[in-house]
Amino acid sequence: MANCPSCRRPVAVARETCVYCGAPLPPGDVERTAPPEPPAAPGGEVVAAAGPAGGPEVPPAGGPRTLVVLELASASAAALAPAVGWSLYEAGLAARRGGLHLHRILEAAEAEAEAERLKACGLTSFLLPEAEARIRPLRALGGERGDGALTVRTEEGPVELRRGDLLLVVRGPITREYQPSSRRRRVDTARLDEGYRLHLYRHAAPGETSGTPAGDEIRPVEIDTSTFEFGSAVRGSARIEIELWVEEICGSAPWYDDFRRLPPALGPAEPEPKGAVAAVSSLGLASRGQGSGRDEGPVVFDNVAQFRFYSGWRAAVERRRPRP
Repeated sequence: MANCPSCRRPVAVARETCVYCGAPLPPGDVERTAPPEPPAAPGGEVVAAAGPAGGPEVPPAGGPRTLVVLELASASAAALAPAVGWSLYEAGLAARRGGLHLHRILEAAEAEAEAERLKACGLTSFLLPEAEARIRPLRALGGERGDGALTVRTEEGPVELRRGDLLLVVRGPITREYQPSSRRRRVDTARLDEGYRLHLYRHAAPGETSGTPAGDEIRPVEIDTSTFEFGSAVRGSARIEIELWVEEICGSAPWYDDFRRLPPALGPAEPEPKGAVAAVSSLGLASRGQGSGRDEGPVVFDNVAQFRFYSGWRAAVERRRPRP
């Protein structure tokens, strides 16, 4: 273990940056006995590998990159272990769990070569443009439930979702924490409530998944259950109410919630959307000093960026699966 020089949290030293604030760890504290270094590309440049928390390490400078995602449903432990560099025990757990695994993030030519190598090992993989996995969602402010439809107000305009429109739904818990002030280094004892988000993906128009995607249809509608403004009064849990709304229109679209299994990778939280519910929340933060410019209150960190990246590449795979 080592203490991050920026936020002072103890961090397992198998990585070179703090998982909480992203600051580099002292070189002498980083153990080199943990997972092997990623292989060097031609010319000696080190290519980025996917991080253990579901997001990639800081990428090297270069052009557009490609994600290599493994399909574990039909994989065997004997094939996985040598091909990916896992122990036979780890490979066995992954094979039994099935699903998808973000394997590498490489330049396009190297990604194709890696996919061929995996294929020779008996493994199935998907090649996905990184830009498609990092597309910005349409953040929902509120909405209303209709007869077989859900009308959502987003920051960029209204979106109507009808039964049969959805390709898939990705959901997951959001970890939220206060970080101590860099000046006073005071730990705030108050805890933030766990958040919860849903991404609603619509069927993309033909040709939109080739190359860098464009257009709003491929962008997910992102619902934050803590700030969503309902058109009528809701009794009970906002999360349960929203999921009931989505279930009514999802049809045969699959739901994915594997994100809850990933260890959180925290980063600075972005400002909440400009809605009435979010305004009430921001007043509470302002009363604690956050956003006042005085650097007196704690800064909020969360794993929303990690969720969006996971959701983005998960949806990109779904678009490439053959439709019945």
